[in-house]
Amino acid sequence: MGLLGLVLLAALIFVLGNLVILPLLSAAWSLAGALTAPGQFLSIAANRRLRQNHALEHATLNVLERRLGPQRLAGLARPDGFILRGLADPEAVRLAAAEGLARLKAGESHLAVHDRCGTSIATANFVTSVALLVVLLGLGRLSLANVVLAMVLANLSGPFLGRLCQRFLTTTPDVGDLYIVGFECRVAEPGWGALLVDPFLAGVPVVCLVRTVSVPRGGG
Repeated sequence: MGLLGLVLLAALIFVLGNLVILPLLSAAWSLAGALTAPGQFLSIAANRRLRQNHALEHATLNVLERRLGPQRLAGLARPDGFILRGLADPEAVRLAAAEGLARLKAGESHLAVHDRCGTSIATANFVTSVALLVVLLGLGRLSLANVVLAMVLANLSGPFLGRLCQRFLTTTPDVGDLYIVGFECRVAEPGWGALLVDPFLAGVPVVCLVRTVSVPRGGG
């Protein structure tokens, strides 16, 4: 096969990929996203402890970022607390969690929402899924242009809708009965991090676990 043949073959693969394969994959991904995302949101919404800890995780991150600037941290809320993973000073995380909880209890509900939460990403993916399904059902076909249009729509509306989902579904600033009962931190890569004099300040990834408990109002 000569050079011209290779160019034509590459062009054919490109066209088929954009006009057939990509739209089909997008349709399958959209159907899966549209079916699974609502259940994931509702499962979190039904778990008050998880929503409380999700709010406290966000409050901790917001306090850290307003005090120290952007942080390279990823959070995960759990029924018994939350985890922060990344480059951080453990003492700063502990103090930020305590301050975040106190400020939530004082009525600063805006701290429960964080712009880079995974909820916003999931919401954007869900919007993309719904938009692609609407295009598929409405026009009877998918094209590369429609896929791009749906993604642009999701990127524009995702952050706003994601904040709404955080506020009403995946977090709650009502943490009056929530208390921090434990704090643990370890080096994420002890093989080489343990050789440093102060691995936390040197920029070694850490995993911090903030444990919480919910005490019913009026309880001891």
